[in-house]
Order: sequence, then structure tokens, then C-alpha cells
Amino acid sequence: MFNKLIVALMPLAPRALVKMISKRYISGEDAHSAIKTCEVLKKQGFLTTIDILGESITTESQANEGREAYLHLLADMSGKDIEQNVSLKPTALGLGISSELAFENISMIVAKANESGVFIRIDMEDSPYTTKTIQIYERLRKDYPDLGTVLQAYMRRSMVDARSIAAGNGNLRICKGIYREPAAIAFQEKEEIRDNFLALVREMLSHGAYVGIATHDTYLIDEALKIIAELGISPDKYEFQALMGVPILKRLQQLVQSGHKVRIYVPFGKEWYAYSSRRLKENPDIAGYILKNMVLRN
Repeated sequence: MFNKLIVALMPLAPRALVKMISKRYISGEDAHSAIKTCEVLKKQGFLTTIDILGESITTESQANEGREAYLHLLADMSGKDIEQNVSLKPTALGLGISSELAFENISMIVAKANESGVFIRIDMEDSPYTTKTIQIYERLRKDYPDLGTVLQAYMRRSMVDARSIAAGNGNLRICKGIYREPAAIAFQEKEEIRDNFLALVREMLSHGAYVGIATHDTYLIDEALKIIAELGISPDKYEFQALMGVPILKRLQQLVQSGHKVRIYVPFGKEWYAYSSRRLKENPDIAGYILKNMVLRN
């Protein structure tokens, strides 16, 4: 209750205090910080993907600024001894304004990444953008077959989308989904979402497609491992994925020690407040834990 109260009062707290609490979830405000974080995680045996914080924008100039930020990130990553892997959000690149604007910006990033040997994953956002995001992914995959995208297990349509992507030997991250969606298009119950998550994992693996199993739910991790063993899937056909800062580090380390690939999502940027607020609402215990440690140190 105390921890939830802390999170509820976050909008009234000084941003400096929120930033201190949120350091668990973000690597910093610039690409240098993200790259340094990736270097540390690599020494611990983890793979990484970098993302620039920020989602929906309202002008074409903002979308183009987002594109340039990703192009600069690719340049900053070049030659660094880290996993060459980047995730991007289509609305940060103009999808809320125009599908063609987003396509043009994303295609420029993907083309440059392809030249540099960097893998790009197009993230999935809320339901107004689902079809548009998949359409951009499919258009680009004709020229860049290694491109990846994401499906959310709480969306009722995701199995149909997964079958299409699996049939084309696509690369897919499967996550539960974090946006509020109506019952008509999204499962609402925990067990329904879990069941669909595992069904999507099975669908991808049984067709030989690559899947990123993105969850902090240890039950789903255990069940996914059973599916992998049952189907006899080799470690080069899947990976587990988690957000930076989630409180299951020991479990993730166990996966690495057992020979499974684990990728950590490493975000950076000046738009840290909204992102950190979402993470703390998902894991309110972290806010109380950090504040208690601060008090004990003083």
C-alpha cells in the first residue's frame, strides 16, 4: 500500500526525485549512456537493444527529428563492442500523422541500419496503429527480410497476424501488451492473455520462425521453456527479452547460465518521465525500495 501511494503521488513530486527513482529503468539521456549500459550488460552475458524514448508526435518536423536521432544513434553505435540491435516506435516517426511519412522515415533508418549491420525491430503500439505498423513491416521486409516487429498477446487478432508472419519466416517479439484496449478487440483476463501468449510462442516456433519471448512473468518463462523442450527448438531460433530494471534479474541470469539468449531493452532520451511513470505503475514496490535505500544511506 505504501509503495502504491508513492507512485500515486509521483505527479506531485519534484522531477529530480522521480528521475532518481527512475534510473533503474533508463540508461540516461544520451546515446553514450545507452552504449555504456549495453557494454556493462554484455559483460554479464546479456544481449541488448537500444531505443530512443518518445512516442506520438504532432508535426512532420518532429517526425523528421526522430528519424535523424535514430540515424545519429546508428552512427554512434558503429564500431562499438555491443549488440547491434535497435528498436523504434512508429508514432515517434510520424505514424500518427501519415502512414507514408512514417514509412519514409522508417525505411531510411532501416536502409542505413542494413548498411551498418544493425538489426531493427519495429515496435507495436496501441490498436489504432496495429494494421498500419504491420503493413509497414511487410512492405519493408520485401527488401530487408531480417527486419523484426512485435505482436501483443492481449489483442484478439494476434494469432492471425502471427500465422502470416510465421509463414513468411518472420522475426517476431511477443509481449503481453500494456495499452488499455476494449474487450471487443483485446482479452481482459490474466489467464486469457497468458494462454494466448503461449499459443503465439508455439505458433512461431512450430513453423521455424524466430521469436523473442518478451515477458517478466516467470510462469510464462517456465511454460515457454517447456514448449521449447517439447518441440526440440535450438537456441538460435528464439530469445527471451526483458525491460531494463525489471525485478527478475536472478531469473534472467539463470536463463543465460542455462544457455538461453536473453536480451535487455535499453532506453534512453529526454522523454524519460512518461516512460518511467509507466514502469513504476507496473512495479510500485521498486519506488518504495529505492526511497528506503536513500533514507538508510543518509
